[in-house]
Amino acid sequence: METRDMLLVTGGASGIGEGAVRRLSARMRVVIADRDLPRAEKLSAELNASGAETYPVEMDVTSGAAIRQTVARISQDIGPIHHLFSNAGINIRTPVEAITPADWAAMMNTHVKGGMMVAQAVLPRMVADRKGGIVFTSSDFAVVGMTNGVSYAAAKTALYSLTKSLALEFAPYGIRVNAIGPGPIDTPLLRDRPAAEWEAAQARFMQIVPMKRMGTPAEMGALVDFLLSDRSSYITGQLLHPNGGQVMW
Repeated sequence: METRDMLLVTGGASGIGEGAVRRLSARMRVVIADRDLPRAEKLSAELNASGAETYPVEMDVTSGAAIRQTVARISQDIGPIHHLFSNAGINIRTPVEAITPADWAAMMNTHVKGGMMVAQAVLPRMVADRKGGIVFTSSDFAVVGMTNGVSYAAAKTALYSLTKSLALEFAPYGIRVNAIGPGPIDTPLLRDRPAAEWEAAQARFMQIVPMKRMGTPAEMGALVDFLLSDRSSYITGQLLHPNGGQVMW
C-alpha cells in the first residue's frame, strides 16, 4: 500500500492548528508539534483511535536548534515531511506605549523567525522531491493594521512577505507557498482575555463581520486542506482571507 504524505503542523494542539490536524489527518500522516506536549498527545490519541496516523512532538519554534533536531528526528523515526502548516503563534494586546522590547521580540521570534526556521528545516527535502506545500497562518491584519496590537499586525505582515518571497524562490522546484489571513476565529487564543472583554469583543465581531459570526477552526482546516491539495495546484504566493467578509482584499 502506498504511504501517505506527511504533514507537520506547528501549534497543532489547539485552535486553528487543531482544526487543520483534524481535517488533514483523514488523508495524511500528521505530526502534531506544540509547546504543550500533553495536549498534543491527547489529540493524537483521540485521532489515532479513529484510524488516523498522527505523532505528537514537543517543539518550541523560537529555538532554531530545537527545530532542526525535531525535524531530523521526525525524518529519521517516522519519515520525510512533505507539507508544512506553520501555525504556531502568540498574541500580545497592548497600546504602543506599553510594548516592551521583550514583547516585541517574543512576537517576532514566534511568528516570523519561527515560521522561517521551520520552513528552512523542511525545504531541503521538498526541493529534493521537487514537490511540497507550505501554508503560514498570517492574519487579515496583515493588510489593514490594528490598534492595540501593532506588534501582532507587524509580525503577520512580515509573514505575508515571507510567503511571497518563498513562493517566488521555490516555485521552480514545484513547491507552493501560501498563507491564510483569518478574521475572528473562535479559538482559545482569541478567548484568552477577561470575561467582560471577551463579551465586548464578541459584540464587536457581530457588528463588523458581514456574516455576523466568528469562524471556526474546522473552517480554517478546510482552507488549509484546499491549499495543500491538487485543487489549488495553480495557487502560490497568495494570502487567502477566511474572515466572513470583514476584510475584502
